[in-house]
Amino acid sequence: MEQELIELLLVAKKALSTGQAVCEQANQCSLESDHYAELIEKTWPRILFVHNHILVQLTTLDRIREFVAVKADEVRSCIDDRERALNKVSIELQTIFDVLRNSAIDKGILRINEQERRTTLFDYIDDQAVLELQRQADDEISDIEGLFSSLVTTAKSLSATISDLAAMQEAALSVSLNDSGSAFTNERAQIQEEEITKMAEILTSLTNHYDQLGEATRLCQSGPEAQDQLDITVLQNDHNRIPDILDELHESLEIVESVKEEIRVRVQVYASVQDDLIKVLDHLDHFGSPNGQADIICEKIISAEAEMKEHETSLTNLFKELSALKDWYRVYAASYNHLILEIERRKKTTEKQERLYQELVQSFEDTYNDELQERRRWFAQHGEYLPEDLCQFMMEQPSRLTVNLVSPDRVRLPDLSESTVQKALEGIHSSRADPVP
Repeated sequence: MEQELIELLLVAKKALSTGQAVCEQANQCSLESDHYAELIEKTWPRILFVHNHILVQLTTLDRIREFVAVKADEVRSCIDDRERALNKVSIELQTIFDVLRNSAIDKGILRINEQERRTTLFDYIDDQAVLELQRQADDEISDIEGLFSSLVTTAKSLSATISDLAAMQEAALSVSLNDSGSAFTNERAQIQEEEITKMAEILTSLTNHYDQLGEATRLCQSGPEAQDQLDITVLQNDHNRIPDILDELHESLEIVESVKEEIRVRVQVYASVQDDLIKVLDHLDHFGSPNGQADIICEKIISAEAEMKEHETSLTNLFKELSALKDWYRVYAASYNHLILEIERRKKTTEKQERLYQELVQSFEDTYNDELQERRRWFAQHGEYLPEDLCQFMMEQPSRLTVNLVSPDRVRLPDLSESTVQKALEGIHSSRADPVP
């Protein structure tokens, strides 16, 4: 029995030594895990800070993008309004031009003016001036379209930048931010603690087994009587369980090591996440640096707003001129009708004056002839009997009244056709029934 106890004791001692070594490895793993946990505790807040700062910066960039997009929409709306206005006034001018082209000048006026080429009202206007104003307005609108394209390009570029940076940030986040670093390390530390506690209990049981074998060996060596009374069945059973116990120790050690490795890997992951997020932040800092893309975008917006004001002022003035010409040509067309009626009125007045002139001339002539006959009759009856030197004053001829038409540089009025006069009357009547707004 003594020899058996010694053999059991040697095995127990070796098992205890192995257990102590395994537990020491577990403790070392635990210390390393604590170190890695401290690194996680330091890195995690930095990750959150950089992540949140990136979100704020990306939100700011998106607001800038929205602002640029709104400006682009305003410019697009301005372009549409101006194009409609230009199209409207151009159509109105073209309609008036068609009216002027179809308004043939009466042949009587052409004969008086000795005109062979300019036979319509349109021939007397400067349509090239209108075309030039329309061209200038179209050029202004084209310049505004250039501003619109620039703003749209800027908005798209910003959108692409935001998408790229957001993608970089998403790619950098290889771990979820919903679970904190502390929660991860605490959970893993709890697993290690449970395994190490279990290992400590196993090591205690190995120590107790070794001590019990040592005590049994001393009793066995003390004498035959003690040896006869000694029962080592329990010790033999414990001895038989040593391989399983050592396997349990190694299994626990593997768990502790795997937890340590998991924490170590997490440290590397967090470091990588932090580095990648800082790269994203560096891109954002470069974007917002002096003379960077943000400054360029701001300068573009300020420049675009200034140019828009200039173009809108120019277009407002051009539209005023076009509108004024439109009204002027409309009145011009209507004034021709009034010209026709005025010619007719003046012709009637001239004819009336001619009749009055002829009537007065005839009246004055009749008065003169009557007076002349009366004087001749008197002379025949009485004058020839009177000495001439007595009534020399009676020998004078009667006064002759004359009428002069005072019309400096008198120009003959044209003879208008009845159709021209009728058309003018109809045009004036139509304009009064439907007045120009």
